[in-house]
Amino acid sequence: MYGERDRRTVETEAGNREGSSCRGQSEVISVILLLAIVVLSVTAVVASGTTVIEQTRDRAEIGAAERAIAAYDSDMSTVAFGQSETQTTDLGLDANDGEMRYDGSGWLRVAVDSETSGREIVVNESLGAVEYRKGETTVAAQGGGVWRIDGDEAVMRSRPEFHYRAQTLTLPLVSLDGETGLTNRLQTTRDGEPIQQYPNPENGFLNPPDSGSVTVTVQSEYYEAWGQYFESETSAFVSYDDANERVMVTFLVLPDRNTFDGGIIATSSTGELAVAGTGAYVNSYNSSDGNYSQTRSANGLIQSAGDYTGKGNSLVDGDVKAGGVANLKGSTEINGSLKWGDEPEPDPSEKSKVNGNVSGNASVRSVMPIDTFVERYSQDVQTTNDNDQTTAISDEQFSVSGSYEELDSGRYYVHNLTLDSETLVLDTTDGDVTVIVRDYAKLTDGGNITVEGDGIARLVIAGESDTVVKPTGLGNKNVNLHVGKKGSEIHVPGEESSKLRVYGNRDFNATIAGSSSDNATFDGLIYAPAGTSGSGYVYIKQGDLYGLAITGNLTVGQYGAAHYDYGLRGSARIRSPFSEIENLHVTLHRVRVTAGN
Repeated sequence: MYGERDRRTVETEAGNREGSSCRGQSEVISVILLLAIVVLSVTAVVASGTTVIEQTRDRAEIGAAERAIAAYDSDMSTVAFGQSETQTTDLGLDANDGEMRYDGSGWLRVAVDSETSGREIVVNESLGAVEYRKGETTVAAQGGGVWRIDGDEAVMRSRPEFHYRAQTLTLPLVSLDGETGLTNRLQTTRDGEPIQQYPNPENGFLNPPDSGSVTVTVQSEYYEAWGQYFESETSAFVSYDDANERVMVTFLVLPDRNTFDGGIIATSSTGELAVAGTGAYVNSYNSSDGNYSQTRSANGLIQSAGDYTGKGNSLVDGDVKAGGVANLKGSTEINGSLKWGDEPEPDPSEKSKVNGNVSGNASVRSVMPIDTFVERYSQDVQTTNDNDQTTAISDEQFSVSGSYEELDSGRYYVHNLTLDSETLVLDTTDGDVTVIVRDYAKLTDGGNITVEGDGIARLVIAGESDTVVKPTGLGNKNVNLHVGKKGSEIHVPGEESSKLRVYGNRDFNATIAGSSSDNATFDGLIYAPAGTSGSGYVYIKQGDLYGLAITGNLTVGQYGAAHYDYGLRGSARIRSPFSEIENLHVTLHRVRVTAGN
């Protein structure tokens, strides 16, 4: 039998053995856990390092591919532009695991939209591309430029063959054909001689293009990058068609300015310029030397692409030139020369009323409309304007609080501009003021617009709808601009007409018609040419126009007067805020790419 001491000793020794076993097991587990952590850490480091290495390698490969494609693009241009018949390019990408390929999709189209003859397609040609593809990244040579896509983002790496300088667009279009399967060694060969697409007299393509627009459309996987390039290089209109992967860049073509040397110009060859009615009068002045009263002269010059009619007790203190028939009736008088274009010759019995020479074979060119300019300008300002700078415009509606309102430097868009005995000041002291009027501007009961400052004020009247007015003796008139009774006026101090420009489309209608006691007055340039057949008109009756009117049909009626401002000569040019084209040059260069030996 154990004693008490022996029993405690045995229990103690047993406990020591059990504790020693637990401690031993804990140490083993700790070592295993430590090893596991080390293994996991090493695995994570290795995996992370592998990813970094792979990413670095991918970047290096893409960088090498960009340099290789740029080298190929240079060799391709050498062939396309005639320095070489063929070129072989070793891309040096044998170690890369990306894919070289030819892609025949993508195209470029150039269209000229004339205000009179409609749309003409200058060229519509496949672009083609040589591409290096690796994962979600593609590097490509297309259209003379180098492009890159990463996922959905396209960027330009070198500029395409598209050059816009000094109102001249030069587009040497490189069209690339080829084999679908390519290697890292490429052979490029010229496919025929360059083709001059524009100008091309045989197709009627002449410089400058007719008034209207020129649009370049690119359909391409890289269309967004093409568009970004157009936006950076021009102030033209750039629009995107994402659904079809297209970008369009549109340049304005404005009429020949050399025709604007007359005081009144009726541009429609089917229309009429008439100085008709008691007291109807035409003469001139020169705002460059002073106001009307200081510089008035008998050097008025009026021109009509169509017919001229003088009748009633009217007087032209200056010369008349008509591309059509010259009709002289009643007691009308021309204090200068008369030139006419179409038979019949003016009645000899009426020649006594022409104090200068009378001659035939006159020719007056029609001035092309500016509908595209008006439409695009209106769209642009409607999208981006300074309406929030004034409390007079709310939700594109204009109103005068009280009897006076002022618009400072900026661009504004309104549905219509109506002034009944109210005053609107366009203050150009800090810069030009542009007001886009969607429908019409109407001044009645002494309402007036005054221009202040040394800048230019512009009213661009889109004429989407009109308003009905009823000037005395004229009946109902549907107009887009009306300066009416009780001394209403659009006024520039000193009759300096170059400081106010009103632009309208081919169907723009205007009346400057006051009353026997209060003439209406307009100081400025009305520029709304109607081309060969537009219906637009300007009618002046019991009112005065100081400056220049270019419209389809024009009548100076009873006690109406038109005073041509010689200060406009050389400055009546439309100065568009958008990129214009005066010269277009398009050539087509075809090349072919194949796998080299």
